[in-house]
Amino acid sequence: MSTRETRYNAVAGVGYAFFVSVVTLVLEAVANIFYPTPLVLSPIWALIRGYLLSFILILILYGLLILFTKPYRSEEMMSYNIYFRPAQRTVIYVIIAVAILGILFDVYPGPLWSRTKIGIFIAVNILAGVIGGYLAARFG
Repeated sequence: MSTRETRYNAVAGVGYAFFVSVVTLVLEAVANIFYPTPLVLSPIWALIRGYLLSFILILILYGLLILFTKPYRSEEMMSYNIYFRPAQRTVIYVIIAVAILGILFDVYPGPLWSRTKIGIFIAVNILAGVIGGYLAARFG
């Protein structure tokens, strides 16, 4: 595990954590138009609180995001796999970190537009990205 690889994975992880969180909240906002449900970032919190629609939507989104980074059959045969496998590990670890640390965002009872909630959102995504990037470099 080199220091440079760890830094690159951490920076990529932070960007991906923000992407995952924003896409999750946008997906739930769209679902909220058809079926009123609170905006939840963590599938663990959705399961604890009994928001089954949010839980199912988040799991489907996470599955699609992981599937999107899986190399295609032709890329595996052409040895592009060495480039995509580290990205897939980073994606998996960042998604797990966002799912766990997203509970901090969901627990705070304030409105979505409050400065505290926005600060928690930023902190959760930075921590999840750094942790996911580090774990991908460490165990990759």
